[in-house]
Amino acid sequence: MKRIVSGLLALCLLCALPVSAASGDRLTLSCQERSGEVLLTLEGLERQAYALQLELVWGGEYPDVRFSPSLRDVYSPDCHVETDRGETFVTIYLVAEEEPLTGKTLTLGSLTPGGGVRLPDRAELLLLDRELRPIFEDRIPLAEDSSGAEDLSRVHIAQLEHGTVTVRPAGAKEGETVLLNIVPDAGYVLETITARDSRGGAVFLARDGLNRYTFPMPGLDVEVTASFIPGGELAFQDVLPGDWCYDAVRWAFETGLMNGTSATAFTPNTPTTRGQIVAILYRLEGSPVVGANHFSDVVPGAYYASAVSWASANGIVNGYNDGTFRPGNRITREQMAAFLYRYAAQKGRDVSDRAELGVFTDAGQIAAYAVEPLRWAVSAGMINGVTADTLSPEGNASRAQVAVILSRFVQNVL
Repeated sequence: MKRIVSGLLALCLLCALPVSAASGDRLTLSCQERSGEVLLTLEGLERQAYALQLELVWGGEYPDVRFSPSLRDVYSPDCHVETDRGETFVTIYLVAEEEPLTGKTLTLGSLTPGGGVRLPDRAELLLLDRELRPIFEDRIPLAEDSSGAEDLSRVHIAQLEHGTVTVRPAGAKEGETVLLNIVPDAGYVLETITARDSRGGAVFLARDGLNRYTFPMPGLDVEVTASFIPGGELAFQDVLPGDWCYDAVRWAFETGLMNGTSATAFTPNTPTTRGQIVAILYRLEGSPVVGANHFSDVVPGAYYASAVSWASANGIVNGYNDGTFRPGNRITREQMAAFLYRYAAQKGRDVSDRAELGVFTDAGQIAAYAVEPLRWAVSAGMINGVTADTLSPEGNASRAQVAVILSRFVQNVL
């Protein structure tokens, strides 16, 4: 979307017809002032938007206002500042590159005002759908967030090339755990990652799975720096640049989560088994030491044996009533949603978002245990319908689909 959006977005935003706020919209812009910045958080965005325009107004003239976005995979084409008749108008544009902008709490970024600007006096919001058509336009209320603002330290990501590093949370109290998620560009892998506090002291980063690190927040701001190096070209002859799954397959292969079926083949259309999915999640977790296995059909020493023991012990997978796990069975889309849902919950991630599945004509086929996991997975954008109105919950997940779902899961949830 980024390649075409600059001119198109400007045209849509200038020519958009007014759209009334729906009765269900309860949007609020939360503003937190700290250390010369104003942090902007949009609260209550339940619909899926692919672009937004936010206009902020201050009484007084502040021509040097600048905006720094904090959302990943978001293009910010402009921050327009205009002063007129003793007021300052700041217009921010954000455009989703792939996944939609949605979430009960969406941290947009920070304003660096200069001149001691206070919190804005009013805010107006315009939301656009995937086709850049207006779906919401109205003034939204402002809320000043002062809860623990002075106790928070910030994490800053240095300018990077060939990859991105996202941080959760961007501001944290001393001792709070901060998660770094590293996403190399296609064709690159992580070479080094380091962190230092504002006094130059090294901050120890603990590995938390593939391309993820954590650290306890010191009582100072932290700057994170990473470097990336070329990772070589894929040798697979059945997944080529331009294929819908190419970037995801490359990511899964280069992170070590998935291997080829041979040196030159990935076999993207081959179904994936329950044992294979659990083995992938086990690698993602860092392959921890596990206890004994309790399923009658899990062979000791099999490639999936330790993974199944780990997943079962942590409540990520369940067996069948006859005491089997059936690792060779093809995994269904609803089973995969359940595995990822439980894994995310076990990791302490927010799994509260829900989508309505009534738009799918086969929603009644979803097993009872998988209804909530699928509502979450669809809301998070990890699993989409196989057609506009079918979800195919009992359908098999191919290796290409698994690569795509995993890439979205790691980058958007973990």
